Amino acid sequence: MFHFIQPITSSMCVVCLATLYLACDQLVHTSKTTVLHSRALKQEIKNDLKSGLIQVSTTLSGQQFITTPNTQTISETDILFQTNDSPCTIVSLTANCSGLGLVDVHSTWFPNRTETILLNNNLIKKLTKSFSHLANLTSLDLSENVISIIELNAFEGLHNLKSLSLFNNRLNFTDSNCFKDIFKPVIYLQELNIIQNYLYTAGMHSFIFLEQLTKLRSLSLGCDVETLYFGEEFREMSNLSVLRISGNIKIINNSSFTKVAGLTELYVESLDNLHNISQGAFLPLAKLRVLKMFQLPMSTQYVLSLLEPFQGRNMTEIKLDTVSSTHTRSDPRIEGYITYGDTKHLLGICLETLTLINCRIYYFALDAFQHVDIWNKCLKNLYISHNTILGTPTAVLRWLKLASLRMLTLNNFKRPCFQVSDFPHSISTVLRNEGTCPPSDEQLNNPAITSLLNTNIQTYLSVRPFVDNGHECNKKAMEVMTFSESIKYINFKRSFNSQGMMCKYEFFGAQNVDYMDFSESGLSNFTGSLQGFISMRTLIVSGNNVNVLNESYLDTFPALENLALANCQLDREFMSIHSGRLFQNLTRLQQLDLSSNLLNYLSTDTFMYNKHLKWLTLAQNQFREIPFSLKYTPELEVLDLRQNSLNTIDMQKAHELDILVSRSGQFQLLLDGNLLTCGCTDLHFLQWMRLTSVTFDQNGNYTCLNNKGERTHTLLYPELGALWRECWGIFFLNMAVILMCFYLIGSFVTFILIKNEKFIASYFLQLIGNFKQHTKEDYPIGVYIGYSDTDYLFPCTDLREFIENSLRLKTFLIDRDLIASVDKASGIVDALNASWRILLVCSESFLKEDDWSMFTMRSAIYTQSPANPARVIILVHKHCLPLLPPALLSSVNDENICVVSEWAMNYEMMQMLTTRLT
Repeated sequence: MFHFIQPITSSMCVVCLATLYLACDQLVHTSKTTVLHSRALKQEIKNDLKSGLIQVSTTLSGQQFITTPNTQTISETDILFQTNDSPCTIVSLTANCSGLGLVDVHSTWFPNRTETILLNNNLIKKLTKSFSHLANLTSLDLSENVISIIELNAFEGLHNLKSLSLFNNRLNFTDSNCFKDIFKPVIYLQELNIIQNYLYTAGMHSFIFLEQLTKLRSLSLGCDVETLYFGEEFREMSNLSVLRISGNIKIINNSSFTKVAGLTELYVESLDNLHNISQGAFLPLAKLRVLKMFQLPMSTQYVLSLLEPFQGRNMTEIKLDTVSSTHTRSDPRIEGYITYGDTKHLLGICLETLTLINCRIYYFALDAFQHVDIWNKCLKNLYISHNTILGTPTAVLRWLKLASLRMLTLNNFKRPCFQVSDFPHSISTVLRNEGTCPPSDEQLNNPAITSLLNTNIQTYLSVRPFVDNGHECNKKAMEVMTFSESIKYINFKRSFNSQGMMCKYEFFGAQNVDYMDFSESGLSNFTGSLQGFISMRTLIVSGNNVNVLNESYLDTFPALENLALANCQLDREFMSIHSGRLFQNLTRLQQLDLSSNLLNYLSTDTFMYNKHLKWLTLAQNQFREIPFSLKYTPELEVLDLRQNSLNTIDMQKAHELDILVSRSGQFQLLLDGNLLTCGCTDLHFLQWMRLTSVTFDQNGNYTCLNNKGERTHTLLYPELGALWRECWGIFFLNMAVILMCFYLIGSFVTFILIKNEKFIASYFLQLIGNFKQHTKEDYPIGVYIGYSDTDYLFPCTDLREFIENSLRLKTFLIDRDLIASVDKASGIVDALNASWRILLVCSESFLKEDDWSMFTMRSAIYTQSPANPARVIILVHKHCLPLLPPALLSSVNDENICVVSEWAMNYEMMQMLTTRLT
C-alpha cells in the first residue's frame, strides 16, 4: 500500500545507512505515482534518482524519506504516491480530474491525504462511497455533471470537508429526510453550492436538511417558489454570511430575508420569472455590504429605488448586471432615463464600488449626480459599461472630481466595430476596421430616443467638455480641466462618437493617473496636446483616427511604458519619416502596439531612444522586412510581425536577432500569416530558422512558396540537404560536366600539341615569317632505311626495290652505302641528316638485339624539325608494336607509324609507304 514519504525530523535518532534500491526503482518507474509542485521539479527528481544524486532511504521504524547529497529533505506536501490507474493529475495535495468525461469515480484514484478534488465538467451520474478514506479532504467540486443519485454513505468519512459544489447537476431535493442523512457526515461544511439545472429546482421546504449545517458561511441554492422565503431552519445558520439565490422565484417580499438577516453578501441571479420585489425586501439585511444582481427582468430605476434601506450605511459593492424590464427595444422615457429621483438612494450610500453593466441606460440627466457629497468621501471604483448612453457626458465626467475615486470605467457606450485584445501583455487581433461606428439599429429606429436627443441636443452641445469643431477652441490658449488626485485608472473605451483633439488641454490633478484607455472613441486630429499626465504608464488609443498626428504629441507622457496605437489609420508617409521623433521622449517604453495600420516603412532612427522596449507588435501591416535596427532595442523579447508582407529575413537581421536572444536568453518572433519564400535563394534563412535559439510561433512551420510557385511549408524538408540538392544539384552537376568537358578537351588538345609539336611549330613559323618547309629536292638522299643486321633480307631487297623502282627515291642502306673508312656512328648521323625520309623497319630483332638500333632511333628523333616534321616513319609488325620505345612513340606522329601483319610487299604496305614517303 502506498503512503506519503515522511520528512526527516529532529526526533529521528537512527537512520539506516543502506540505500533501498528497490524503493528507488519503484519511485522511478511509477512515473504516474510521483506528483510534485511543478513539472520541472518532478523531472528533476526523476533524473536525480536515475543518476544517484538522491536516494530513497528508510528509518528503523519503517518510515521513508528522500535525501540528497546536501542532506536536504523533500517535504511530504511535495510528493504523493498513487496507483497507476488514476486518470487525475495530482499536484501537491490536489487531484484534478476535471473535464475528462468520467462517468464514475473510484476510490483508488486518490491518495489518502488528498485535500482538494476537482471532478467538475464530467458525466458522473451517481455518487457512491468513493471518498471515505480521505479524512483530510477539505474541498470537493462535483459541479457541471449529471448526478441524479447520491448514496446515503457517499460522504461518509469526510468530517473535515469545508467546501462542496454540486452546481448544475440533476438532483431533486424533494426528499429532505434522505438528504439529511446524506449530509450528516459533513456537518462542518462552510461552503455549499446546490444550484441545479433549471429543470431540477426545488421548493424552500426541501431545504430543511440544511438546518444541521450550522457552520455554513456561504450557500448557493436554486428555488422553485412563488414567493421567496427562508424558513426556521436558516435561523440556526448564525455563520451564514454569503447567499446566492437563483431559480423560478416570482416574488421577493418584505419577509424573504428575515431569517438570514446576518448576510454580508447577497447575490440574486438569473431570476427570469421575477416580477416583484417589495420596497422593504432588503430592510432586514442590516449587515449587508455586497449586493450583486444579475439577469433580472426589472427596470434599473425600480431596482435603484430598492436601495433605500442602505442609505447612510457603508457598503463595499453594488453591482447591477443585465438588469432590465425588457431585453428588446425599450422606451427611455419609461426606462433608461436616469434622474436624481432614481439615484437619490444610491447617492446616500457610502459605497466603495458601483457597477452598472448592460442595464439599458440611455441618458443621465444633469441632476442625476448633483449631490455626491457622500460619494466624494467613499466611492473608489465606478464601472458603467455596455449601456447605450446618448446624452451629455458632463453628468458622468464630473465623477473625475470625486476625491476618493481611484478607478473610473465608462466604456462600451456605442456598438463595437472591431475587437482588440486586452493590452498590455497581449497581442492584439483586429477583426474588422470600419472607423467610427454608425448608431445601432435600435437607436435609429426608436422614435422615443430620437425625440429625446432632439430635445436635449442644444444642452448637450453647450456643456460638452470637449468640442468637435476646431474653431471653437483657442489653439494657442490652454484649456484647463480638473481631476481628483486619487484617480489612477480611466477607461473611456467606445464612449464618444466623435471628438477632435486639436486643442491644448491641461489636466490639473491628473499626475497620479496610471492607466487611460480612449480606444474606439472617434478621436481624430491629434494636433493639440494633453498635459498633466506625468505618471501615466499605459495609454490606449487604438481604433481612433490618428491619420493627422503631431510628431511631438507623445512628449507630454514621459513615464509611458505601454502604448497601443492599433488600427489608428496612421499615415504611411508620416511614420516613414517621423516615427523616430514620435517615440523619442518615451524612454521608458516597454510595450508598443502598432498593428493594423497598413504601414510599410519606419524611419531609420525609430526606437533609438527606446532601449527598454520589450514587446512590439507590428502585425497586420505591409512590412517587407524588419523595419528598424534591432541594435536600438537590446531588451526586446517579443516581436510580432504576423500578417505582413515578409518573404524572408536577411542574414544581417538574423544575426541581430541571435544577438538579442543571446543577451536575454529568450526571444519570440511571430511570423504567422506572412507568405514566406522557401526557394533556392532562402536556404540561408531556412537554415538559420533551424539553428537559431529564437522561438517562433507555429513551431516555425509557416506557409511558403517554393521555386515552382506552389504553396508548401518551411518544415517540409526535415533536412535542408534535400532542398539544397533540389536547388543546386542540377547547377553543380552541369558545372561538373562542363569542367569535365574542359578537362577532356584540354587533355586532348595537350596530347595533340605534344604529338604534333613539330607540325604546329612549322605551321606558325610559316604563318608569321618567311620560314619555308624543306622539300625532297633539298636532300641528297631520298629515304634512309634503318634495319637490323639479322633481318636484312626484306629491307635490302623487296623494300629497297619498291622505293627505288616504284617511288623513284634514292635509298641509303648502311651495309651498302656506308664508307668503310668513316666512323659508323658519324656515318649514320650524316646519312640521317642528308635524308628526306627516315624509314625504320622495326622488326623484333631490331627492337631487341641490334646494337645500333637505339642509336639510330634516337638520332632519327633529333633530326625532326619544323622544316621537316614528318621525317621519321616507322614500319612495325603488329606483334612488335608493344616493343616500341616510349620516346619514339611520343616523337613520331601516329600517322607515320605503319603497322603490318607480315614482312612482304603487299598492296596495303605499298599504299602506306607511297603516301608517307612521297
